[in-house]
Amino acid sequence: METKQFKSVGIWLDLSKAHFIGYHEGESQFLETLISPHERIKREDGEENDTHQFSPNPEHMSNNEYRKNNITQNELNEYFKMLENKISAYDDILLFGPGTAKDQFKNRIAENKSMKNKWVSIQNSDKMTDNQLLAFVRDFYKS
Repeated sequence: METKQFKSVGIWLDLSKAHFIGYHEGESQFLETLISPHERIKREDGEENDTHQFSPNPEHMSNNEYRKNNITQNELNEYFKMLENKISAYDDILLFGPGTAKDQFKNRIAENKSMKNKWVSIQNSDKMTDNQLLAFVRDFYKS
C-alpha cells in the first residue's frame, strides 16, 4: 500500500482508544489506533467495590475519591497530550464518537495556541465497524 501525505483526518475517540482515519482525494484509510492509559475501574487492595475501601481499623472506611479523581485526571491529560502530538501534522480534523471525550478534547485544542489554525469539527456517532468508520470519514469530507 502506498503511503500518502494526509492533511485531513477523522478521529473516532472515546476514553479508551482513538482510531485515526486519513482522508485524501476521496479515499479514506486507517492510519493507526491509539490506546488510552485511562483505566475506568481501579481496585485497591482490600477494596470490595468502588464505594469503599477497608482500612486496618474496621470502623473507618474511605473511598479516597479525591485521590482517584486526581489519578483519572492525570491519565486523561496524558491521553489528550498523546492525541495532540499525533494531530499536529493535520490541518482538518474531524472528531467523532460516543460520549464526551471528543468535546473535552476539542476544548483542549481550542486552548492550545499552536492549534489555533486547525479546522476542527465534531460529530456524534455510535460504535462502528471498520468499514463504517472509513465510510463515515469519506462521506463527511466529500460533503
